[in-house]
Amino acid sequence: MPEKQGEGKTYITLQYLSRLALWVYFRKIKIICRKPVPAEGPLLIAANHSNMVLDPIVLIATFPHSRPCHFWALARFFRIPLVGKILKAAGVLPVDTKTHSNAKLFESTIQSLDRGAVVALFPEGTSYTAPNHLPFKDGISWASFEYLTQLASREDGPKSISIIPVGITYSTKNRWRSEAVVEYGEPIIQTIHDLEAFHDDPKAVVKSLTDRIAKGVERSTINSPDWDTTNAAREARFVLFGDSRGVRLEEYVHVSQSFVGLLHPEQKNGLYVKERIELKEELLLFSQKLKSLRLNACDISMYENQEITQTKATLRLVSTWIGLLIQIPFFLPGIIINLPFYILGRLIDSYEPYTESVAQDKLIFSFFLALPFYSTLICLLWKLTGYGLFSLVCVCMLLPIFAWYHMALIDKNYDMLKQVIASWRIFIAVTTGNIGVDRDWTHSREALEDCVRLRRWCRDHTKLLIYNLAKAGDPQAKYLVDYGKPLFKSLEEQEE
Repeated sequence: MPEKQGEGKTYITLQYLSRLALWVYFRKIKIICRKPVPAEGPLLIAANHSNMVLDPIVLIATFPHSRPCHFWALARFFRIPLVGKILKAAGVLPVDTKTHSNAKLFESTIQSLDRGAVVALFPEGTSYTAPNHLPFKDGISWASFEYLTQLASREDGPKSISIIPVGITYSTKNRWRSEAVVEYGEPIIQTIHDLEAFHDDPKAVVKSLTDRIAKGVERSTINSPDWDTTNAAREARFVLFGDSRGVRLEEYVHVSQSFVGLLHPEQKNGLYVKERIELKEELLLFSQKLKSLRLNACDISMYENQEITQTKATLRLVSTWIGLLIQIPFFLPGIIINLPFYILGRLIDSYEPYTESVAQDKLIFSFFLALPFYSTLICLLWKLTGYGLFSLVCVCMLLPIFAWYHMALIDKNYDMLKQVIASWRIFIAVTTGNIGVDRDWTHSREALEDCVRLRRWCRDHTKLLIYNLAKAGDPQAKYLVDYGKPLFKSLEEQEE
């Protein structure tokens, strides 16, 4: 059986590279399917697009049943000799936006769907960094109705098309070794019977379908009205559950969105309005103070119920250093060998102005650096072992094993390094007393103690507000109470 265009060896190679990229970049990825995704048959996929090239890489690597995904690209790119061949081999579909004919515009899309392919689109049209998704464009809706129109003209074959909304959520999209959640939502099924309404009022029906798709993606992503609400909700989640690893990834989106809902500025006519506003202001103040100290809420959590003393700060610094020093002999060779990649990542963090491009740049530049770097390393090791055939085989086998060993240790040691840095900053703040490192006292002991007090206040008032709202019937608060039941046990006992 001949292979389908764009679903052969080139795409399989692309899948392997995508999975390798995600394995290196992310600490963990959670894939959720709300409904079983068909293993065959035509599908349209609508995903949010907040992280440039990483978003299609995520779909290529995680799509159920390893089905190939065909993406759109402007037709003019296919006219570039080498680029056009690569795009075709990778299954990318040309879209001529200059034509006024839908049949011509979606010609390659219809042909792919006729072959039972998966066509994956990003209806926002561009990547972005914003607290909520951009307005969805109507291209995917027009494509679905164009396909249904062609199905209706045929006597045999399928009479419907499924559109699956996909939410891609990153815990910190520009940070290496972060987490990601990919949720394949409930399909929106369009049949040829929907064409009657479409023919009566095409624009209105298309807009309605686009809205349904957008809402489907919203259910699988975190959306906030503004950055203040986003930042306040993140700090509220931090003080209750810790960082992203303190929340089960399958619940990460729901938990985060529930905090956004509780602190949403449109809760003016709801319950506990004054308490919500006050809590939000204090959470934002807490976030600013943490930034000035270059710490996060987890770094100071151990001091929440105890006094900050120089002895405790010193002991924490010494213990974290000892823990790191014990691990360094096992980890240092990997750090030394891969040092150019770590330096490259730091440079990209410093000089890339667009948050949504950082992860893309790290992956692309690392890939092009890896080819000459590891080729040179193999040649050097082969030379040292005498240029024998057996030694070459051993070197080629040793490097992947060493890479796996390095990645197996990296998360634990990366966390330990961050703890050492945090304990050093706390130690400096405590030992400088009220004089402070900076003239504005932002790194002083007073600033640290004020931050700890503020964290304690935010934790207690966040718990109390959620508990009271849950008793009043607020669904988001009830979900958070059920999810974090042990945290609210003391409040339940007090009430009893």
